[in-house]
Parts: sequence; structure tokens; C-alpha cells
Amino acid sequence: MRRKSVIYALLILLVITLGGCNYLRQKFHSEEPVLARAGNEYLYLSDIKGVVPKGTPPTDSVLMVKNYIDMWLRNRVVLRYAEKNLEASEKDFSRQIEEYRNSLLIYTYETKLIQQKLDTAVSMQEIEEYYEKNKDIFKLRDNIVKMIFFRLSIDSVKAAQVARKMLEADTITNFDQLERFCLLRTSAYVVSLNSWYSFSDLQKLAPIVTYNEELFLKNNRLIELTDDRWRYFIRIYRFLTREATSPLSIEINNIRTIILNARKQELLNQMRNELFERALRKKEIEIYN
Repeated sequence: MRRKSVIYALLILLVITLGGCNYLRQKFHSEEPVLARAGNEYLYLSDIKGVVPKGTPPTDSVLMVKNYIDMWLRNRVVLRYAEKNLEASEKDFSRQIEEYRNSLLIYTYETKLIQQKLDTAVSMQEIEEYYEKNKDIFKLRDNIVKMIFFRLSIDSVKAAQVARKMLEADTITNFDQLERFCLLRTSAYVVSLNSWYSFSDLQKLAPIVTYNEELFLKNNRLIELTDDRWRYFIRIYRFLTREATSPLSIEINNIRTIILNARKQELLNQMRNELFERALRKKEIEIYN
């Protein structure tokens, strides 16, 4: 309460500084404190509610209110000038306002209809079928990899030897053993061949520097890097380059959105056609030749 009182007092002090006591109250309009005037328009204390976020220091609050008042006055000056210098036809926005209102009404009704009637369940079969029919539109924007990654302390020499032996094998036959090793000996790891990672994700994990990502991926399968603290191990098992067909697993959410958007459009088109045909049958609308 004391903090609010301090802020309120500062605002009133600002009002007095800006406009003087004569305009603090406009007795014919309101007994509420007035912050500014532009012609016959008044900016009241209640008009700036929400301008200052909670927790703002008092000095910053005063500055924010001052800036708001300044902007309000500047806008009103330009508005008054526009009112005086535009023709009546140039100030008539009734048609635009009506069109905007109509658009809002239609949008609100269609949104409500979608919420009530749209089937939002999309099966994996639907996603797979859509993907197979439209593979050409799903192109990778980044180079991606399937990999195993982990990071060891630079001093963990024996653990590094074990790591090399496991990763040098053509295939990893015991993922449980590898995960257990990573859990016990590493400070960070990724052990999954089901997920794709972008090359930029890989660079966030390990200090890889290259000017040609594609060439780097083609020439490196087992990667070992070091810095002052860590030893990084990466085994690339598969990679795809930019413009290749994006894997289904990456596109699942995207395809689900596409299918739902198509359903929305179909639902809206059906609604519009039904309403139009009903209005024709009931002779609520007609076209004059």
C-alpha cells in the first residue's frame, strides 16, 4: 500500500508540474484528476491505467506516464489538424467501419463453428498417406544427422579408450550398455538413433568448425574433438543434406497442421454453401437481372 501511495503521489506531482493546479479538476466533466488537455478533450488519471506495469520503480513510472501524456497530446494535435483540413467525404469512414465490423462478425462466427464441429483427431495413417502423396513438398532446409554423442572429462583417459572401442564398431549391438556407460561416465550424451538433429544442433553440443557442412558429413563418421575441459565423441550413423526429402518423423506435426487446416476450410466452405442454398430456397436473397 505504501508503494502504491508513493507512485500515486509522484503521478500527482507530475500532473501539477505539467499543467498546474488549474487543470487538476474539470468541474463540469469529472472530479477525477486531469493529466492533460487538448482543446476540449481531457486525459484523466483513469485513462492511464495499465500504462505502468506492476513492480516498476517510481522514477521509471513517472517517466513512462510522462511519455504517454506526451504521445497523447501529440496525437491529439495531429488529429485536430486533420479534422480541420480534410473534406467531409475524406473523413467519412462509415463504409470501412461497416466492412470491418462485418468481417469481425463472420470471423467470430466461423471460429465458434470450428470450435464446435471440427474433428481434431488426425490418425497416423492419415499423416503417412498425406506424406507419401506429397513427398515432393517436404524439403529439408538444414543438414540433419542421426548420431550418438557424449562428452567426457579431458582427464578420463580410460573411459575414452572404452568409448572409442564402442563407437568404432560397425553397429551398436548393446544400447543398454552404451546408455549405462553414458549415464555413469559422461557429463552429457545423446544415445538414440530414432531422432534427427540439425547440424547446428550438433555444433551446439561439440566445437565443430567447418565451412562446408555437407563435405564434413561425407568425410566423417567417427569424430573425436577436445578442448581445455572436455573430450567429445560423435558417431554419425546417417545424414541427409539440404533439399533432400525431409523424413516423415520431422514432418508429423507439420502434416497434422496441414490436414487440420484443410478440414477447417472444408467445414467453412460447406457451411457457407449450405447457408447460401438455404437463403435461396427461402427467397431471403435474390439476384436481379
